[in-house]
Amino acid sequence: MGKIIFSEKEMEVRDSFISMGTEVRERNTPVTPKENFEAMLRNEPHWQVSIYDYMYLFPKCVPDNPAKGNVSDEKLPVSMLGGKDMFGIEWEYVEAIGGSTVRPGTPFLSDANEWYEKVVFPTKEVIDSWDWKGCKENADRNMREPYMWEPVICTGWFERLISFMDFEEAAIAIIDEDQQDAIKELFDRLSDLYIMLIDKFMEVFPGRIGAVCLHDDWGHQRGIFFSPATVREMIVPYMKKVTDYCHSKGLYTECHSCGKVDPLIPCYIEAGFDMLECQPLLDFGEVVPKYGDKLKMHVSPEVPEAGATEAEYREAARKFIDQVCSYGKPVIMEGYYSNPMTPEFLEEIYRYSRIKFEDVYH
Repeated sequence: MGKIIFSEKEMEVRDSFISMGTEVRERNTPVTPKENFEAMLRNEPHWQVSIYDYMYLFPKCVPDNPAKGNVSDEKLPVSMLGGKDMFGIEWEYVEAIGGSTVRPGTPFLSDANEWYEKVVFPTKEVIDSWDWKGCKENADRNMREPYMWEPVICTGWFERLISFMDFEEAAIAIIDEDQQDAIKELFDRLSDLYIMLIDKFMEVFPGRIGAVCLHDDWGHQRGIFFSPATVREMIVPYMKKVTDYCHSKGLYTECHSCGKVDPLIPCYIEAGFDMLECQPLLDFGEVVPKYGDKLKMHVSPEVPEAGATEAEYREAARKFIDQVCSYGKPVIMEGYYSNPMTPEFLEEIYRYSRIKFEDVYH
C-alpha cells in the first residue's frame, strides 16, 4: 500500500467500546484496524497494533472455555466457571488468579501409554452438538467487524498432557523414552482435533475468522521447562500440522506461551506461528531485532500509575513507540501486564506511531 501521510482528521472519534476493561476509541483511520493488523504481519504497519485490535473468541459452547474461566460471548458468574473440559477433566476456577487449574494429586493418567484406553476424544458429532447457534448470536451482538477475529484453543499439547497427568509427571513423561511414542501419537490426535475445531469456527463464522490462537506454556519465571531439542522432537511437528492447515485456509496463527522462553523463540517460528503472546519476561531488545521479522511478539509498555497527569501518559506513549522503533521490527502492544491505559495514552500511541511508522516501515 505504501506510505500514507498522517492527517489530524484521523483523530476524529467515530465510536468507542470497552475491551478488557479499557475504553477503545475508533478513529477516522486511513485503513481498518484489521487491514493495519495484516500490514503489521507484513512488517509494514501504519500505526501501533495493540491487543485491542483483536476480537478474541472464547465461546461458552466449547467446554474448555468455561472450564478454564475464559468466556468471551457471555458474562458468566464465578459459580459457572470451572468444571469439565471436552475430555471430561475437572478444572477448579480460582477467582484470585482469574483462571482455572486441575487440582493435582489424582491424575487421570499415571503413564502416558494409558491414554489409548482411557482418553475419549470428542467426535465431530459431539462438537456439532454444542450450542454454536447461541455462540454465533452472542458474538454477532458483541464482536466488531473492523477487527481481527481470533478463536482461542485454550489447552494445547503440553498443557493438555499436564491436565491428564499433573505437571511433574508430564514433564518427566515427555523425556521418558518409554512414554515418548505414546505422547507423539496423543499429540498427533490432538492436532486432528484442533483442526476439526478450526473448521467448525470457520463454518459458524464464514469470512470473519482471521487468525487462530493456541495455548501452550513452555516456561516459568526464570527459564524454560525443557530443552529446544525436546520441543523440536516432541511438540513442534504437531503444532506445525495445525499451523500449516491454518495457513492453507488463509488464517494467521498465534501461540500464547508464558514464561522466560527466549531460548525457544526459534521453535515457535519452526512450528509455524506468526505471533507470540508472551509475558514481559523476555529480553525484547535482543529477541525482537533478531526474530521480529518472522514472529510478532507482544510487548508491554510502561504505563504510569493511576492519577498521573495527561502529559505523563502522553510522554510514556511516545517513549514506548520510540522503543518499538529502535527494534526495527513491529510488535503487538500488550495490555494485560501494564497499568490501565487511558484514552490519552492510547490517543498518543496512535498519533505518534502514525507519524513515526511511515518513516520506519515505509
